[in-house]
Amino acid sequence: MKPKKPHSPARKTPVKSAKPPPARAPKPAPKSPPKPQARPPAAEIIAPRGRGRQREAIAAETRAFPRMKPAALPRAGWIRAIRDALGISQAQIARRVGVSRATVQQWERAEARRRITVHSLDQVAAAMGCAVALAIVPKAGTLDDVRRRQARAKAIAIVKKEDAPEDPDAVTDLTAAQRRRVDRIVARLLRGSPRRLWK
Repeated sequence: MKPKKPHSPARKTPVKSAKPPPARAPKPAPKSPPKPQARPPAAEIIAPRGRGRQREAIAAETRAFPRMKPAALPRAGWIRAIRDALGISQAQIARRVGVSRATVQQWERAEARRRITVHSLDQVAAAMGCAVALAIVPKAGTLDDVRRRQARAKAIAIVKKEDAPEDPDAVTDLTAAQRRRVDRIVARLLRGSPRRLWK
């Protein structure tokens, strides 16, 4: 019998230890868009002073007043128009105000001719449960537009007088050079004394 070979123990396959996956670098946080710098209100950017602020205040207060054309005004006046719409007589207004009916009739005629006093108009309006809404508003645009129109008219007159002192009205069409002079004079007038603008 052949001698048995000694049994060699089975080789054990070394078990590889599971390595933890490499740590991922954290994703950078998304950059938030830069916050816009707060801008001061427009009034703080260009703060009008003195008369400029006064013109803005008047424009804000009179914005509700309609720019009525003369043709849109009641032909017989507001007193007659409102009185007829309310159905109140001249005698009833007279009793409320404490005057004669003839006085109310005179007020109506004077108001239609734009010759009534504000005090009389206040009395009639109060007797009808109304109030007088009185304001002076520009014909077009704002008070600043009125100043610009006046400055341009004055500047054109100055240029015409300088270029044609004997007959300024003979200059009808301005040249490009004259228009540039007008623009410079307008800017100077608007920056200067307000009283000089209206001389």
